Amino acid sequence: MILGFDATTLVGRLSGVGYYTARLMEGLAGGAGDGIVSRLVVLSNREVPVIPHNGTVEVHGSGRFGVRSLWMQFVLPFILRRLRPDLVHFTNYLAPLACPVPYVVSVHDMSMTLLPGYHTAKKRLLTSTLVPAVARGARMVLTPSESTRRDVVRLLGLDPGRVRVVPYAHGPLFRPVDEGPLRLASAYGIEPPYFLYVGTLEPRKNLARALRAFMSVAPSLPGHRFLLVGQQGWKCADVLKEAQASGGRVVLPGYVEEPDLPLLFAHATALVYPSLYEGFGLPVVEAMACGTPVITSRGSSLQEVAGGAALLVDPLDEADIARALEAVATDAALAASLRARGLERACAFSWTRTARETAEAYRDALGG
Repeated sequence: MILGFDATTLVGRLSGVGYYTARLMEGLAGGAGDGIVSRLVVLSNREVPVIPHNGTVEVHGSGRFGVRSLWMQFVLPFILRRLRPDLVHFTNYLAPLACPVPYVVSVHDMSMTLLPGYHTAKKRLLTSTLVPAVARGARMVLTPSESTRRDVVRLLGLDPGRVRVVPYAHGPLFRPVDEGPLRLASAYGIEPPYFLYVGTLEPRKNLARALRAFMSVAPSLPGHRFLLVGQQGWKCADVLKEAQASGGRVVLPGYVEEPDLPLLFAHATALVYPSLYEGFGLPVVEAMACGTPVITSRGSSLQEVAGGAALLVDPLDEADIARALEAVATDAALAASLRARGLERACAFSWTRTARETAEAYRDALGG
């Protein structure tokens, strides 16, 4: 088949959805779609910086327009009428309401519906208006976890047979590293021991509560600091306030490019990922692949993805988070067990598997 592929998330600094789009495109171009995808046409409202060099991949470069939502609703339908791909994969929730060709859509989570107060009014309005209609019009909806699949079926009223789980994975750079912490000191001014969070600083990630939990045990862990790695998102003033009041115990190095993340993971006492809700939680499997103990939330997809290889906490209970921090930092046997279980669990995920199962979903979406 000729596949149209939505690459609109590949511009600028990549976050979870951007990495998903990039890795999936690489996997399909690398052979995971052989026998199903004969040609992959990359579609974006802006220039896409990194495209796999493969004879089956081509970029449609005309008709670009800076505002993604307007381009998708008012420009892309005309492009698709000209190109006539057999199927289009929209990789980030949205598709043209008047899409002239069959399509599948990726719905990464349902936080906009379940936790509306943790998103901007503009985003809530756009998504609540379009996502239900887009999902109903799709041949198939792809979700990264069974937890998200249940939410999609329940909240959007979809036929369960049209909603398929295709898990995400850690990138090839995420593995145990032998490099010492000297580069951490030179590049970021930090050295172990430290707890680590990776992701955008935003309310849903529950970071202010995690920082208060850390500061409650900081006197008994005098050498530890807490690194918040990621760009500042919407409404993160409470996190910045907690960090400022920490007396230097909380460090905000900002956005870190992917090649440096394995080194940060490798020397962390634990990844702390106490999110209130996730559709998958990429940093959890990235940390596990690096041999880093993981502390994450009980519930949503995080417990499912962790698969018994993480220390689970109630994300609303600061005391529970504090106990977990102290336990991993002081109990060497617990930390070693989490490392071993995490490495084993990470082997269950791969982008090759993700791309292969996604290609199979394309085939099934067109009736085999």
